[in-house]
Amino acid sequence: MKRGWIAGTVPGALILALASSFSPARANDSAATLDAGGLVLVRDAEIELASEDLRIAIDRIGVDYVFRNRSKAPRTLRLAFPLPPIDGAELSFSALSLPVRGSANFVGFTVKADGQTIEPALEERAFHGTQEVTERLTRHGLPLNPLRREDLETALKRLSPADLQALHKADLLSDATFDAGAQWRSEAKFHWEQVFPADAELRLSHSYVPVTGNQFLSPKDAAAREFRARYCLDEAGLAGIRRLAAAKPEGYTRAFEVPYIVTTARNWAGRIGRFTLTVDKGRADALVSFCRQGVRKTGPTTFVWEARDYVPDSDLRVLLVSNDPAFLGDR
Repeated sequence: MKRGWIAGTVPGALILALASSFSPARANDSAATLDAGGLVLVRDAEIELASEDLRIAIDRIGVDYVFRNRSKAPRTLRLAFPLPPIDGAELSFSALSLPVRGSANFVGFTVKADGQTIEPALEERAFHGTQEVTERLTRHGLPLNPLRREDLETALKRLSPADLQALHKADLLSDATFDAGAQWRSEAKFHWEQVFPADAELRLSHSYVPVTGNQFLSPKDAAAREFRARYCLDEAGLAGIRRLAAAKPEGYTRAFEVPYIVTTARNWAGRIGRFTLTVDKGRADALVSFCRQGVRKTGPTTFVWEARDYVPDSDLRVLLVSNDPAFLGDR
C-alpha cells in the first residue's frame, strides 16, 4: 500500500528522529526513533474493535476506541500499554530526551474508560541482553530507565568505587565512574483489568506525549532507495526536500519520524470496523510522507485516512520535514 508525498503537511505527535542510517554527519544532533502504539491484550474471540480513531499532533498522540463485547456475559480482561523500550547501550549518547523527566511514566500516559479516568499499574523491568537485572539495579538505587540521566548520575555518586567497578565488569556501565553510561535496557508497560459489559460497547481513550528528536537530512540521503521505500517518498516529495535543503546554507533540512504501532490490533476479534487516522501538521510550511492510500485534506493543517473492515498489515511511519528550528516548540 503506497501513498506518495502529501505536500505541506506535518503530523506532529510521537515526533522522533530518523534512524541513524539516514543521517549525514553531525551525529551529535541525532536522536533515535522509539516506537509506541496502542493497547494490547491476550486474544479474545468475543471482544471486537468496532472503531479506532488515531490522532497524531505536534504535542500529543491520542486514540479513541470503541470495543464491543459480543457475548451475553460481562468479560474481564487485562489490558496493557507497552512503553517504548529504552536501550542504554544504543541511546546513552544520543540527543534523545524524555518528555516527562524523573518519572517512570516518561510519556505522560493517561487512559479513560467511558469517560472515567483509570489509574493503571506500571510494571518496569530492566534487562542486559536476555538476563533480567532489575533486582541488581534496584539494590544499588539505580533508575531502571537508562535515559533518566540526572537520577543515574546522582545514584552512581553514592556508590563505592568497588560497586562501580563491579557494575562495569558486568557490562552494566560503560566505565567505572559516576558519569558512566547505562548499558541495560528498560521495558515498561501500564496494565489494568477492564470489564467489558455484556452485549454492549465500551469506549476507551488513551493519550501520551511524544518522545522528541530530530535529524539533519540532505537530498542525497532522502534519495536513497531504502529511505524512499520506508516512507513511500515520491518524486514530488523528493523535490520538496531539495527545495527546503537549497534554502539553507548548510545544504540540508530537518527531518522527523512519527512511528505508531497499529498491528497490535490483530489481538482483537475480527477486523477493525472503522479505522480513522488524523494527522495534524501544525504548520503550513512543513512536508510529510507516509505509506497509505486515499489520504484526504480536511483542513488547513489536517489530513485524514480512513479504512473499513481493516486488518492492520503494516505499522505507521510518518516522515516530517521542516526548516523551522522551532518546529517542535518548547517543552
